[in-house]
Amino acid sequence: MLKTIKANSLNEIEKLLAKKVTKLFLFFAVLIPLLTKLLVNNLFITEWMALPAENINFILLDLFVTILLPLFVFIAATDLFTGDSERGALFQVRPISRIELFLSKLIAISILALFVLLLDWLSVIISSAVFDKTFHFSIIPISLGAFSISWFPIIVITAFAILIALLFHSSVLAISTMIVLYLIMMFIPFVLPNSLYLLPSSYLDWYMHWIGEVSTRWVFQTVTYLCSSFGLFFSLGYYMFNRKEA
Repeated sequence: MLKTIKANSLNEIEKLLAKKVTKLFLFFAVLIPLLTKLLVNNLFITEWMALPAENINFILLDLFVTILLPLFVFIAATDLFTGDSERGALFQVRPISRIELFLSKLIAISILALFVLLLDWLSVIISSAVFDKTFHFSIIPISLGAFSISWFPIIVITAFAILIALLFHSSVLAISTMIVLYLIMMFIPFVLPNSLYLLPSSYLDWYMHWIGEVSTRWVFQTVTYLCSSFGLFFSLGYYMFNRKEA
C-alpha cells in the first residue's frame, strides 16, 4: 500500500508541476520576498524601514499563509478532484484502491504546498542576507521554524478544499465556492468575535503563538482542534469520494 501511495503521489505531483499555475506560484514564492526586500532597503519606504527585518519576514509569511498558499491549495484541489472528474480521469484504470488514490492526491497537494512554503522561506533568507544590513544568521532557525509550523494548518485547509471540490461537478463553481467560504471564514470573527477559534482559517498565523513563551495547555488545545478538523474534513471527503461513480 505504501509503495502504491508513494508512486501515485509522485504522479500527482508531476501532474500539478506541469500546470502553468503551479509554476506561477513557485515563481511568486521567489519573486515576492526578493522584490519586497529590494523595495524596502533601496527605495526609501520609510514606514517599512522602521520595522525590524525579522518583522518584515513574518509579514511575508502572513501574506503566503493567508492568501497565496490557500489559493494554491484551492486550485490544486479543484484540478485533482473536480477537474479530473470533468475529464473522466478521476479513477485510474490501473489497480489502485480508492483510499490509496484519495491519499495520494491529498499528499501531493500537501507536499507541493510545503515546497512553495520552503521556497518562500529560502527566498526570504537569501534576500535578507543580500539586502538587510541588520541580517544575522541567528534568525535562520527561528524563521525556518515559523515557516515549517505554518504547514500544519495548511494541511487542514487542504482537507477542507478537497471536501468542497468533491461537492461540485464544475471546476469554476468549486473554486468560486472555496474562495467565498474562505473569505467568509476570514471575516466572521469581525462580526462574531467568539467564533474566532472555531474556524480553521484562524490558525493560519499559528506560528505567532510559538514565538516566546508557549503554554503547554494552549499547544494541546490547538493541536487537538487542528487534528480534529483534519479528521472531520478527511473523513467526509473520503466518504464522498468513495461514493462517486467511476
